[in-house]
Amino acid sequence: MFLLRQLGYTDFSLGYLISNYWPVILILMGMKRLLGTGDEHQKGGSSPIGGFFFLAIGVFFLGRNLDWFDISAGDFFKMFIPIMLIGGGLYVIFKPRGSVPPVPPAPTSPPAYFPPGKSSLDVEPPKPLDSTLDEQFEQKFGKPSGGRDWNINLQKDEEEVEDGTGAFKSTAESRWQEKQERHERRRQERHERHARRHGEWHEEFHETESNKKESTNRSAFIGDVHMGREHFQLKNTNVSQFIGDTVLDLTNAQIAYGETKINISAFIGDIKVYIPNDMDLGISVNSSSFIGDMEVLDQSRSGFMSSVQCKTPYYKEAGKKVRINVSAFIGDIKVKTVG
Repeated sequence: MFLLRQLGYTDFSLGYLISNYWPVILILMGMKRLLGTGDEHQKGGSSPIGGFFFLAIGVFFLGRNLDWFDISAGDFFKMFIPIMLIGGGLYVIFKPRGSVPPVPPAPTSPPAYFPPGKSSLDVEPPKPLDSTLDEQFEQKFGKPSGGRDWNINLQKDEEEVEDGTGAFKSTAESRWQEKQERHERRRQERHERHARRHGEWHEEFHETESNKKESTNRSAFIGDVHMGREHFQLKNTNVSQFIGDTVLDLTNAQIAYGETKINISAFIGDIKVYIPNDMDLGISVNSSSFIGDMEVLDQSRSGFMSSVQCKTPYYKEAGKKVRINVSAFIGDIKVKTVG
């Protein structure tokens, strides 16, 4: 190709080929999986469902790059996923199963068996004698009058040691308790001084935070979500969608001063946000998509795993701010200024 380009026989460039014909790699992967499912080394591995998935994705993106058809990613996957589910179910039902049962593995040999027997370690210890020499002496000659009972003395010594240890423990516990109480009093005094010094600021901050906690939450499993057909007060908004399109029209919204956050997420479907052209309004958009095209303000992306982060000029100086976070797994994302 480089030789033909240098000789002037063609004007194709490497960038043009890669940007337009990269889906051919997906098509080849899909065909390889479809044609290789009957091989013995592929049994138990990939199924034709995976090959059909790569083949369909490759044909879709190649057709869009070469202008064979004009279908959005959201519309394509709305039709493609049900077809995949139906095909997967039919494959599971009519999947050929081998008639020969698998050969069970050979049983493992049992460990070596040793009969029980007495070893040198199992010898019973000798029994204690019925009486010691001291007891025999006392039985024969009697206990001496000046003798001391060592067992009683030993018991008294143990009691004294226990009493001393208990007294030591009680003294240590009392000291530790005093230190703990003194530390707690100091902590409370510091907390009271801090509260008196910043009491007014805490009250104002609590009031503003309580007002900001108001939010609007919308969720749908299957179906479209359209917000902004009539005039409404814009608050912090959270929209989650599984399958379906999401449309948010801010041209009819009353936007309060300060920053308002909008979070929109969808699994399959297009997301569209319309913003009024207001000089006092600042917009910050953070969008991401796994498969699909994106048009965010003056930027655009397409292909796999795309993301866009942009802001309107003088966003920090604007009195009204709207921070929009948009994420979609499969679908197009459009954030446009109207007016």
